Amino acid sequence: MRDVYIGPLSKESFRVHAVRALLDWCEDEGYTPYVAVSVDDSCVVPREYVNSDNTIVLCVSTLATRDFELDKDGMRFKTRFGEAVCAIDIPLCRIAAVFPKENTDLVSYFPVTTTPEPKKTKPENDIPVFTKL
Repeated sequence: MRDVYIGPLSKESFRVHAVRALLDWCEDEGYTPYVAVSVDDSCVVPREYVNSDNTIVLCVSTLATRDFELDKDGMRFKTRFGEAVCAIDIPLCRIAAVFPKENTDLVSYFPVTTTPEPKKTKPENDIPVFTKL
């Protein structure tokens, strides 16, 4: 029975839509959306705010973020930590939960998976060089 609920959430193409729908629902209902992130080396977050268990909780409301982007590659935005503006970049597979600050009984959990290695693409100008021996 567990696979019925986790199966679709582990699909990259499904997860982006689920996260976006939850964030939109929170704001539509007047809640403040937050995400819990399991931080690894692929996450760009201010490390001084990461908890001892390698997690960070971020407010992602429209009032707290600028240049918010959410796509199949991840969640990116700018936000303030104290007086400093920080650029945040989180792979979708590292988002552990989405929840409204005002009611944590409404938390939605996601399976955290290993961040895939970026695909190496061959540069267009990568022409082999032949030398005479």
